[in-house]
Amino acid sequence: MMNKQIKLTKTLRNVGLSILATASAVALACNSTSAISIGVSPPRFELKLDQRRSSTQSFQVVNNGKKPSTFRIYTQDWTLDEKNNIKAVPTSEQSLSSSIVVNPVRFTIPPGKAQSVRFSVRPRVQPKSGEHRAFIFIEEVPSEDRDASPKSVADVRVVGRFGVAVYGYVGEIKRVASLNKITVDTKTGPVQANFDISSQGNGYVRMAGQYAIWPAAKYPGANATKQIANLEKKTTKLPENVLSAGFLPRSPILPDTRRQIPLRIPQKLTPGQYVLDINGELNGIKIDQGIPFSVSVLASTPRKPLTSPADSSRRNIIPRRTR
Repeated sequence: MMNKQIKLTKTLRNVGLSILATASAVALACNSTSAISIGVSPPRFELKLDQRRSSTQSFQVVNNGKKPSTFRIYTQDWTLDEKNNIKAVPTSEQSLSSSIVVNPVRFTIPPGKAQSVRFSVRPRVQPKSGEHRAFIFIEEVPSEDRDASPKSVADVRVVGRFGVAVYGYVGEIKRVASLNKITVDTKTGPVQANFDISSQGNGYVRMAGQYAIWPAAKYPGANATKQIANLEKKTTKLPENVLSAGFLPRSPILPDTRRQIPLRIPQKLTPGQYVLDINGELNGIKIDQGIPFSVSVLASTPRKPLTSPADSSRRNIIPRRTR
């Protein structure tokens, strides 16, 4: 039994670190010398709400830190604004968040250990047909010893918060997606591709797959390329002539919306001609394209900051959630 628990904790630690790296935690307020370190698995649920009996679901929270941490649970409905930022939605009688029953709602996890959290969805009224969304937030409760000994006025308290996305569906769900165009911008700094996508059904759509950067002179054509196996591993060797590769953004495009989904290319490119090769899909629709673009001398020159660097004792607050 002990070996199984150790194995589970190690697995969740790896999963948790992976999720945190892909932006699933929310920084609210914390000491500059400490940082939240939790993992949650799975980070997303998709449930049918029109079943006669509600089924109980569960997820695991692991404390990857070196000290015990206490957490509280609460729920919140959400949507996405035009810039793909998550926006809280006021509670109504149709709110999915008010139908979610969670147990436990407060708990303490020793370092390196995991806690199972169970929840069920019990609608108070008949939900309308379509997609309903809520987050189950796991928020760290500041410990008294940290609050009692601030190191300086410049220190900023950071409390970790992790959002587990819950999608609830009623009736027939139709996911209708259109990829209107793909553009590549090289004028505003690092190379960035933008995917113009419309979602015309009553359920969200999202992309999946990979991209690769090729020198234009060495590009074999979209039909000759394919996805790179084990790309998620740092030790994977890229195919010959491929300069950079990665995964397509997984941001959801919510029903009845049209959004620009950005893909930032971290690889610094020298002036020249290139092709952005896409091997992926948009909700079952194949994306197999090569988009040519050029990098000029001006675009490849790093811009000098307009202001001096911020004090290292202060940290930006960057909201991040799993969607």
